[in-house]
Amino acid sequence: MISMYNKHGDTYYENHIGRKIILTSKTIQHAFDLELRDKVGITMAQWRVINTLTTQDGITQREIADKLGLDSSSLIPLIDRLEIKALVERKPNPSDRRINRLYLTKKAEALLDPMHSCILSIRKILTKGIHEDQLKITEQVLERINENLVGHYGLYTKDNKIVVEPRQIDNSYSKREVRPFKELK
Repeated sequence: MISMYNKHGDTYYENHIGRKIILTSKTIQHAFDLELRDKVGITMAQWRVINTLTTQDGITQREIADKLGLDSSSLIPLIDRLEIKALVERKPNPSDRRINRLYLTKKAEALLDPMHSCILSIRKILTKGIHEDQLKITEQVLERINENLVGHYGLYTKDNKIVVEPRQIDNSYSKREVRPFKELK
């Protein structure tokens, strides 16, 4: 049987902040997926592609895969489904016909407002009963957790993907400058 305490006397991992953050993130994603399926008829994965194209219509499949942190092979069936639903259109790149560029259709553009309503609905549900001050503190704590991990492991984000920089293994974390954390009220 697994003990509820580790050798340091800490409670079992179920109460660990990292696990709670991951669980909450997955719950939010699942709820958003349900909301999109119910109200718009698309999945969250499909929404991510459409959302990317709203800011950069006509980018390549490879560029979308990079922005979403997906492998091209897993993106192709997703784009196939969007094309079947007439939400995106593939067009060959004029200078290299091996490359497809993706464009939103009028049908997809008509769904942008309902998609935005789904975002607002989820945001309202997830913040229900939480005071604005508590939300601000939560944001500050999550930013600090992120900064701690970025600083310690030499991480940074590029195109919404976490990237690891090579660093010396001298545990120089204590030597790194970290901006002071704002006092919690």
